[in-house]
Amino acid sequence: MRLLCKFGAIVGATALAVTALPGVANAAAPTAPYDAFTINGSVWNYSFDPGNATIALGGRGPEGFDFSATTPGSGHWFHALVAAPQGKTLGLGTFPTTRMGDATHYALDVFGDGVGCSDSSGSVTIHALTRDAATNAITSIAASYYQDCYDTNGEIRWHSDQSYVNGIRTPSFLGFGTVDVGHSSPVQTVTITSSGSSALKLGTASLGGAVPDAYTITGDTCTNATLQYGQSCTIGVRGQPTAGGDQDATLTVPDNTTFGKRTIGLGMSGRLDAEGTYVPVIPSRLLDTREGNGAPKAPLGGGQTMYLQVTGRGGVPSSKVSAVVLNMTVTGPTSAGYLTVYPTGITRPTASNLNFPAGWTGANAVTVPVGTDGQVDIFNAAGNVHVIADVLGYYYAYDDTHTQWAGGQYQPTLPERVLDTRDSAFGGALAPSEYVRIPVSYGSAVDSHIRALAVNITAVTPTMGGFVTAWNGIGPPPTASTLNFTPGSVVPNFAVVPTAWCFQCGGGGYPSIGVGNYSGGYTHIVVDIFGFYDDGQLPGGLRFHPLTPTRIVDTRDGLGASTFTGTGTKTVTAPTAVAGDNTYALVTNVTGVDPANSTYLSLWATGDTKPTVSNLNLTPHEVRPNAAFVPVGPGNKFNVFNAAWKVDVVIDVSGTFEFAPGSALPGQVSSLDRQGPLHSGSTGTPQRQTLP
Repeated sequence: MRLLCKFGAIVGATALAVTALPGVANAAAPTAPYDAFTINGSVWNYSFDPGNATIALGGRGPEGFDFSATTPGSGHWFHALVAAPQGKTLGLGTFPTTRMGDATHYALDVFGDGVGCSDSSGSVTIHALTRDAATNAITSIAASYYQDCYDTNGEIRWHSDQSYVNGIRTPSFLGFGTVDVGHSSPVQTVTITSSGSSALKLGTASLGGAVPDAYTITGDTCTNATLQYGQSCTIGVRGQPTAGGDQDATLTVPDNTTFGKRTIGLGMSGRLDAEGTYVPVIPSRLLDTREGNGAPKAPLGGGQTMYLQVTGRGGVPSSKVSAVVLNMTVTGPTSAGYLTVYPTGITRPTASNLNFPAGWTGANAVTVPVGTDGQVDIFNAAGNVHVIADVLGYYYAYDDTHTQWAGGQYQPTLPERVLDTRDSAFGGALAPSEYVRIPVSYGSAVDSHIRALAVNITAVTPTMGGFVTAWNGIGPPPTASTLNFTPGSVVPNFAVVPTAWCFQCGGGGYPSIGVGNYSGGYTHIVVDIFGFYDDGQLPGGLRFHPLTPTRIVDTRDGLGASTFTGTGTKTVTAPTAVAGDNTYALVTNVTGVDPANSTYLSLWATGDTKPTVSNLNLTPHEVRPNAAFVPVGPGNKFNVFNAAWKVDVVIDVSGTFEFAPGSALPGQVSSLDRQGPLHSGSTGTPQRQTLP
């Protein structure tokens, strides 16, 4: 057992982390005969010789000695007490030690500056020893020692011709403070200086200890160096925590000292900041060119780009935002075309977010990184078109002043249908101005942490044109639409919808969303769930990483996959430009192009079971997009299924969901692990109500 003890009049005056070093005082290496006392270890790192200290050898009984070094100017004092077992004489060789010694162990006690150990074991090696012939007093000695308390080791020389090797490391410990996971600390540098009579020869520096992967050697002049007395080398180390909490490690440099290495402790605390977490907002209209909201009151012309301010509006903070989630709607286009939404300040990418024919009204959810001055650009490819943008939420950018749980993490679930009004048990299509509150549940331990649902909402065969609005179901719906439809159509749209507690839905209540029919006719509604956003306090969450919108699939050109010629599944490998080792899902825009007849597309991670829900429903010869969170499997591969007929597919990526280090590995919640999600006939029941 290692216990701290303190000595003399300075008890309590000295901390463990001794940092002041005597340094190398002499201009040249010591010369024989040598008087030296070196003390190294996790606490101490000193090299005393007559150039910086007073060295003394005193007796300790008939077969022992007290070796000491004192530095009156800096106040350091150290002792090494060594004695042979009772009844035996000091001799040459290596001997096991305890602090007090016994019949079979030498005594070894190293202490100084008020710090020592009450119990320790180790060894002492006596290399050379001479005595006065008349008095038997020690006249010279050369010894090495090791004490397991704090890995204390060093050399003792008294009037000895035997050279010694030593090095001083400055500092003895590298502390990096608190560093956010996914980010790097400034480089810290340790200096090693030769302080012995012989050259210090160093080997290859390496990282070890508890979490060596949390550190990187960034510069190294010490590996394989040979240092003469007074010469120095340096090693730079940068910290990059792999998880929250303590991230301790060691930097070790082998050397030719008796102990065989220099070891420097590394310490850092990892912290998960708010970067990549999501905050849902009450849907708010940021742009409506029909009314002059957010832009001049005029349609956006073909080949033109408008700049939309998204930060500081609609519940989005004015700074520290990496991306926003928008629902983009076009109405009254004079010709077929498409919109590209991208960060202000970059070259317009080869990607589209919303494709439309002439005269069409429709919407698509867009996750777009925020650009210069908190703006995004909206480009219209052709014709004149009115553009509407509703903000649904935002992702935090990196900022080390954020609290850890400023936003929520994304929790993927098994894709599942939570509402289908075509099911006879529900009671039929939604009537005009009717809405339904849809509960979900993943168990009582999870439900209270749910803040928003990631869903695909589809309007099926409406009898009249109109739109659907999704919100938390509490109070009047916001002035924002989720999807627009025409009579007889099948129109899907992806949405991230805030939740509220529904006490009328059964049990003690469940998190729920509201979906309302704003039309003069009836429409069926289908809702599929793909995941939810928590409050940041559940394990296994994912965080958003924004990317410049990048096209990874265009079957028209053979990019990523070839054209579907009928029913089938194609496997796509996400390129390294968009996916890495920690990528769990892609934030995409999936577009179906010119299907020969009605069909649908489903996307899922390679290696998983094909889901029973769709991401995009298509009618003949249209060009229709829809947002999708697409999980990736081993090798960052995912599958695309086409239900029927010939169709081309285009996939653009605007970000990824990354595994957050320090959490449990994310995984889809299976039906065996949860209660629900609830739907008609389960414990919780959707509630039909009239829109306010």
